[in-house]
Amino acid sequence: MADWAALDAELAEWSAAGLRPHLWWRDDDAQQVTPALEQLLTLSQTHKIPAHISVIPDGVSPDLAARLRDTDHTFVLQHGLRHINHEPKGTPASEVGDTRDLALQRDDLRRGWEMLEAVAMPRLLPAFVPPWNRIGDATRRHLPDWGYTFLSAYEGRGDAANVAGLTHVDAHLDPIRWKYDRVFRGEDKMLTMLLDHLRARRTGDAAKPIGYVTHHLQTNAAIWAFTDRLFAHTRGLWVSVPSMQEL
Repeated sequence: MADWAALDAELAEWSAAGLRPHLWWRDDDAQQVTPALEQLLTLSQTHKIPAHISVIPDGVSPDLAARLRDTDHTFVLQHGLRHINHEPKGTPASEVGDTRDLALQRDDLRRGWEMLEAVAMPRLLPAFVPPWNRIGDATRRHLPDWGYTFLSAYEGRGDAANVAGLTHVDAHLDPIRWKYDRVFRGEDKMLTMLLDHLRARRTGDAAKPIGYVTHHLQTNAAIWAFTDRLFAHTRGLWVSVPSMQEL
């Protein structure tokens, strides 16, 4: 069973080896200011942890941009255009999947970017988060041509081969069990997942970031409590997208 003492011991192993893990936080599906978003921003501010908020452009409220301008630790990433599925029935959902015409995808993403610029979204990065964490291989290869320098999905979904001009850093830890009424995976499971990634990095590629992904609109009290405790145990280890692109 994994516990907080095991996490502290693993972090001590990193320190003894003269190494430092790189953790990063992404939160998906923002469009407006809500109590859940305020809770997210409070955690970010309290622990001084960069929050990378992936925003759905179509329907974005100007109040979101105004609220984020008052923060010190938030960055904005583009989350598709409308977060709607274009793939055939019976196949995994994606807004930027294998079957949709690339020119239509390019035009959608351009419109989405213009929407984010129109509300003067602060700290808007040329970064793309595909809805449902799924992106077609051809779309992925075209992202640098369309102006994006950073891509984040979820580990194990799609091609991970290098694309020139594109930093690809996925999320690895999701506290929600989506197929089971969106409940918390549990503290033991989350710590086990984190420890597995930390040990793999420490004995392999120590510079590879580990991503924690939340969805503030579907986050229950147990997940907020776990996140708060996780941030307290790992304070000082969280990095931003700009710093990751320099690793």
